Amino acid sequence: LGADVTYQFMALNGLMHWNDQKYKNEEQIRQEYPQILQDFLDGEFPSDSFEALCSLLERVSGKPLIVRSSSLLEDNFGTSFAGKYESLFCPNQGSEAENLRDLTQAIQRIYASIFNPDALTYRRSKGLQDYDERMAILIQAVEGERFGRYFLPQGAGVAFSRNQFRWSAQIRREDGFMRLVWGLGTRAVDRVGNDYPRLVALSHPLLHPQASPKLLSRYSQQFVDVIDLEDNQYKSLPVGEVLVPENQAARYTALRYIAQVFRDDYLAPLRTTLLEGDPHELVITYDELLRRTPLARRMRDLLNHLEEHYHSPVDTEFTLTVREPFSPAPEVDICLLQCRPQSHLKEGTARLPASINPADVIFSTGRVVPEGHVAGIRYVLFVSPEAYFALPLPSERARLGRMIGKLNAKMESRPYICVGPGRWGTSNAELGVPLGYGDIYHARALVEVTGQNLGLAPEASFGTHFFQDLLESNIHPLATYLDDAGVIFNRQFFYDTPNRLLEFLPEAAPLAECLRLIEVAAYRSGS
Repeated sequence: LGADVTYQFMALNGLMHWNDQKYKNEEQIRQEYPQILQDFLDGEFPSDSFEALCSLLERVSGKPLIVRSSSLLEDNFGTSFAGKYESLFCPNQGSEAENLRDLTQAIQRIYASIFNPDALTYRRSKGLQDYDERMAILIQAVEGERFGRYFLPQGAGVAFSRNQFRWSAQIRREDGFMRLVWGLGTRAVDRVGNDYPRLVALSHPLLHPQASPKLLSRYSQQFVDVIDLEDNQYKSLPVGEVLVPENQAARYTALRYIAQVFRDDYLAPLRTTLLEGDPHELVITYDELLRRTPLARRMRDLLNHLEEHYHSPVDTEFTLTVREPFSPAPEVDICLLQCRPQSHLKEGTARLPASINPADVIFSTGRVVPEGHVAGIRYVLFVSPEAYFALPLPSERARLGRMIGKLNAKMESRPYICVGPGRWGTSNAELGVPLGYGDIYHARALVEVTGQNLGLAPEASFGTHFFQDLLESNIHPLATYLDDAGVIFNRQFFYDTPNRLLEFLPEAAPLAECLRLIEVAAYRSGS
């Protein structure tokens, strides 16, 4: 990358001083990462590298590209590094100079992401701080097709050979699971905004987590990630905006397999490949794809085959295309983009009591619960939903996330769990607490609370990079819906127990109404 950047790389290694107990200068690295990135972007490639990249751009002839990381530590058993390093789209629709600039800057950003604070924290938590992190680059052609001015696949997502998100007793764990989205697969792996992918239990592919058509419509994909070929940009757009008639090249042959129309409180399949009526009435369900093609069976066979040869459950990324869509028995092509060992919670057994005194229950949930046992919890980090959503500025919510990160560092030897509103790990502070894995990696469980006008329901995050991080660190993910019948949420415990926050973090005083650290023994002695 040139002498200046090479020197910066060596100097930064000097900042990363580790010992057995604590990562030094973590806050300094977090503060300096924007400058680290800029130093990489200011670096220059040697002439032979430029020539090779120019030759590559000539060979792909204007097809969109994605630039991805490929380090020695990624995708190993128990250390996936999922989402820790950047993956960047290059639409590749500009001039030769513009396309080359975009490609080289994408490569530089990925090398810089070695110093991403979450990546450094993840390495330390896995005991990999002393391992050499060699970074290589993958440049792949984006799978998909042109649709009007946009480029996108007919379907994309992530699939797992073991289903750890079973919302019905009839679902078989060993048959696997998919998160399926229309467009580029980024919405399947990231926890984004007010959006919901199609969750598919491969043992029962037409069984939705939601019971009614109205709920299916509400908890469906609202935005689609595309490459805008005319603007030469990666974009996230409302589904209805992409499907307006002027964007359709005569007809969209895959539409009937992707969407259904919601009218008069019921969902009906489309009878034509032409969009009729209001595009905002369409709901992304993929029901016709799952009903009329062998996708679920093909994916089960593929995942079983990979698991057999990996000698481990697997986690894959894929795109798909319907072949011969007008055939009575259409086929579906699956393009496998990536495969790695599937993250999972450590297995254990727990003996549940036959009956529980309601006075002993702190919270309960009747929703999807992972198997596991967390013992000896001494502290509960609680974010008050009412106080959180009353914070007037996004900057204050971001500051709350930073305070949680600082508190997490002090709780390393003190077993604790996190409880709070909405979707944790999202980048949108309006939907939940904006933080990353590096801010809660010492926690034993994460309990997301929703209901009673407390914002959107926690999205089933199974399969996202954030969820993978929780599983790898044995942080048990739970959600409690306060509007569900019979649910217990002990407000006396969460709101009236003394707040120990300032004993650990005096600088968090301005947020003490919102952020509470509860010592369990302070609520009931000896517990």
